[in-house]
Amino acid sequence: MKWLFLLFPATALLFAGCESVKSDAGAVPQSAASVLGDLPLGIIGETEAVYLEGFSAPFEARVDTGATTSSIDARNIRGFERDGKKWVSFQIVSRGEKLTRSYELPVERVATIKRHGAESMQRYTVLLTFRIGHLTLQREFTLADRSHFEYPVLLGRNVINGLAAVDPSRRNVL
Repeated sequence: MKWLFLLFPATALLFAGCESVKSDAGAVPQSAASVLGDLPLGIIGETEAVYLEGFSAPFEARVDTGATTSSIDARNIRGFERDGKKWVSFQIVSRGEKLTRSYELPVERVATIKRHGAESMQRYTVLLTFRIGHLTLQREFTLADRSHFEYPVLLGRNVINGLAAVDPSRRNVL
C-alpha cells in the first residue's frame, strides 16, 4: 500500500489506519476521499510541471514535503538596495527552451537554509507567480544555483500545504 501524506499548515496526516487499498484499483479509502475533495489540486506526484510567466516550456519540479520553502534555480544573484529596501537581481534559465529571463524583485526575507551534514546558509527569498495544474499561485521561493540538481524547481510545504496530497509513487499527475 502506498502512503498518502496530506499536508495541512501545521501537520501531516498519515492514513495508516485506513482500510487497505488494492494497488491496481487506484481507489482511495472512504475517509481519505472526503478530505481529498477539500484539496484544490487533489493528489499530486513526486514530480510535477510548473509554469512561469514568460516561458512556454514547463519547469520540472520535485515535490519535497520536508522542505519548508520552495526553491528555484537562479543565476547571477546579486542583492542591492532600492529606495531604502533590499532588492535582488537574478536570472532564471529554462533548461528546455534555453531561454533566460532577468528579474529585479524586492527581497521578502533572507532565509536560513539548514543542510544535512553541512553548515547552514543564507538565501534571498522572493515572491514568484507560477501555475501548477489549474491554479495560479504567488509564493515565496529561495534563490539558489540548482544547476547540479536534476530538477530546477523544488516545491516545498509553502506551496502544497492545504492544496494537495502527495503520492510519491506517481509522477506528473496534473
